[in-house]
Amino acid sequence: MSAKIVRLRSGQEAEVVRAAHLFDEPPDPTAIRDYLDDDRNVFYLAFEVGRPVGFLRGSGLGQLKSTRRQMFLYEIAVDPPHRRQGVARLLIEALLQYCRARGFEEVFVFTDPSNDPAVGLYRTTGAVTETPADRMFVYRL
Repeated sequence: MSAKIVRLRSGQEAEVVRAAHLFDEPPDPTAIRDYLDDDRNVFYLAFEVGRPVGFLRGSGLGQLKSTRRQMFLYEIAVDPPHRRQGVARLLIEALLQYCRARGFEEVFVFTDPSNDPAVGLYRTTGAVTETPADRMFVYRL
């Protein structure tokens, strides 16, 4: 897979709209603008031959126990024809690189433990759980 991963920023709302086919519900243009305007948020888009084929979005969170932030990986999606081709892995790697470069303490994501593809993705990209039944996967940075 040779997907190109791009972090979208304020002013690139049209790119999210181009990726509307990847969402369960069409995103609202005002909400997209607000999301991208907030520098605590990240939105990565994966392109294959110029067409959006996947995305990842997350939000940075402050803590009370540490000055280092945490990243909540809220959502990741890949167009069905492009699954199992490394797109999700590239999206996760881009997020982890971003968070390491900015001194985040960890990235965490919730998933249903019976969602084998998601569990496999998170485990093979370095996430850990405290118990096998956990819903929260953590990338310790």
